[in-house]
Amino acid sequence: MKVDRRSRWQYRIQSGVFVVLFVALLGVLAWMSERYSLVFDLSANQRNSLSQETERLVAAIEHPLEIVLFVSPINESKPLLEALFERYARLQPKIEYRSLNPDLVPEMLREHDVRYDGEVLLRYQGRVEKVTRVSEATVSSAIQRLLRQGERWLVFIEGHGERHPYREANHDLSQFASQLANRGFRIESLNLMQQAEIPDNTSVLVLASPRIPLLPGEVELLRGHIEGGGNLLWLADPGQAGDGLDVLFDALEIGSLPGVIVDPNSQLMGLDRIDFALIGEYPQHPVTRGLASLSLFPEAQALESYGDGQWLSQAFLQTDRRSWNETGELRGEIRRGDDDDESAGPLTVGLTLSRSRADADDTPHEQRVAVVGDADFLSNRYLGNGSNLEIGLNLVNWLSHDDSLIAISPRPAPDTRLDLTPTQQLLIALGFLFVLPLALVGSGLRIWLKRRKR
Repeated sequence: MKVDRRSRWQYRIQSGVFVVLFVALLGVLAWMSERYSLVFDLSANQRNSLSQETERLVAAIEHPLEIVLFVSPINESKPLLEALFERYARLQPKIEYRSLNPDLVPEMLREHDVRYDGEVLLRYQGRVEKVTRVSEATVSSAIQRLLRQGERWLVFIEGHGERHPYREANHDLSQFASQLANRGFRIESLNLMQQAEIPDNTSVLVLASPRIPLLPGEVELLRGHIEGGGNLLWLADPGQAGDGLDVLFDALEIGSLPGVIVDPNSQLMGLDRIDFALIGEYPQHPVTRGLASLSLFPEAQALESYGDGQWLSQAFLQTDRRSWNETGELRGEIRRGDDDDESAGPLTVGLTLSRSRADADDTPHEQRVAVVGDADFLSNRYLGNGSNLEIGLNLVNWLSHDDSLIAISPRPAPDTRLDLTPTQQLLIALGFLFVLPLALVGSGLRIWLKRRKR
């Protein structure tokens, strides 16, 4: 092909137009990358992106949230920390994120008592939270505390052998109370024999399985709390109805089946006891939204609702069909149906009750009550099993009308280790040492021969 002067100018013009369009395309792409972000997380379990719970939490932010990260340039965790908070900022435009070198802002360190490299300060509507051990769970928990409107007081009844929120025994609730305190709740205990009234600022009253019968006057105070529109979390172990608490059952229009729930599925989990109820499937309810793992309820009783419409009752914990309420002794061979009082599953372990009430100034509000036929599932001994902690936290959030504030659970990372068989290792070695170099050499020879023939 003969190239004349005209053709040469055409090639130059085409090349110039191509270069101009290519540069313009790069400029448009650069502008779009600044204005819009598109991120793909290909890791297993999506652990390099924020969880759906955190996304819903961040979406509830209505006012500017300032996040200040104090991290030095020599901190090895700096890229990971900055990447975490950039994810938060991408999700919510109201989040203002800054990363500061602590050596350059000593006045801010003194003002906010920042002591550690990598500490984070969060400010929202005049309230401040600090996070020392940074993770998605701790940061989201701090945001939860900032989003809560006013203080949330959880008052635990004590004085009758109840599960205690401060003691460390296996049957007590100190670990659960600590988790609640980390999420902004104020924990208090109340002995009705010493203080014959329930404080007006009680967000949720907790009755955690008293072992000693309550006095008639104390039961009347609890009934008055319910009739007055107060929220209640009742952890009711089997056998409590006869301890004067039948008045509360009547006020809530619920009852309990005799005996203890027996679940043969517990033996499939390697447990040597049959009186453990395992729950793996949950009804549609805000408390159990998003739960995917089993929960464990030792020596639980079944509940039932017989209300006439005053309360809106909904079951949120139900056992398997193979379970039943065993009324006989748990010895030897145990069979279902030995007694007429025994009923086949599914049985209700957890009930929520709600109704519309009016405050003293006639302002309507929704009263919420939750009753669980077991207190062991939140005890120090069993709290870490499956979804027990998540259920407890979600219950308290629901009772205190913080429906959008939920528990953030760390997600496992199953793909952090690559296990290869000897054959697979040999194939990879041969591929990189021989196959890939030969392919590159072959491709180069092919291109050279093709050009030589021109």
